[in-house]
Amino acid sequence: MVARVGDAKLTVAQLDNQVADSEMAGEQRRLYVDSWVRRELLYHEALAREMDRTPRVRQMVEQARRDLVIAAFVDDRFNDSQIDVSESDVEQYYHLHTDDFRRADAEIRAQHILLGSRRDATALRSELQRGAVFEEKVRELSIDRETNTVGGDLGYFTADEHAEIWEACDGTSAGQLCRNVSVDGGYHIVRLTDRREAGSVRDLAEPSVREKILEALVREKHRQRIDELVTSLRAKHAWSVDETRLATQ
Repeated sequence: MVARVGDAKLTVAQLDNQVADSEMAGEQRRLYVDSWVRRELLYHEALAREMDRTPRVRQMVEQARRDLVIAAFVDDRFNDSQIDVSESDVEQYYHLHTDDFRRADAEIRAQHILLGSRRDATALRSELQRGAVFEEKVRELSIDRETNTVGGDLGYFTADEHAEIWEACDGTSAGQLCRNVSVDGGYHIVRLTDRREAGSVRDLAEPSVREKILEALVREKHRQRIDELVTSLRAKHAWSVDETRLATQ
């Protein structure tokens, strides 16, 4: 037993099941135990005050039970039924919801190479100006692990998101090197790749656009198959609605 509050006990097996083994496991286990003790203390005090017997709590518990049963039924009903979204579905949604993908603010897109010293940044900038291939230098030298496998691409961003890089690109045309930027001890060599004005529509190829569309389509298709299931259940079970009582008095 790891912890106890009244008759409630937290076993080692229960704790192991909740906290996966990792470098932070010790700290996470402590946090989980502290959280468990807090919840149990609050729960025991609530029971002592008979909060579980109040009409409001009974109604909430019953509603939660119903929601869990429904969720379990839906999961079981569609467990093996994957929701497929075709490329034509994505393109159609994009064209029908163009306004959803308009930029609220102006954005630029840039690539960068992150280096550890000003000397290295100055030397590499000279190489690039003499014709070195930017993407090759990204893979070879950039210490930014998140972007050094994608050509240093930072994607589109606003002035608020990367203020220093935005400022460095001011007055620069697409395809040109911006002035070097020093941020948090690192040195960025930046190349502007695109500018987009506020109100312009994001491209379907942008990952954030495609992800948003896929999420929306999956939700929509899931809702459709729930609607179809409910339609079939209307024919299977007795049900009615009293329209006279439903009408507003």
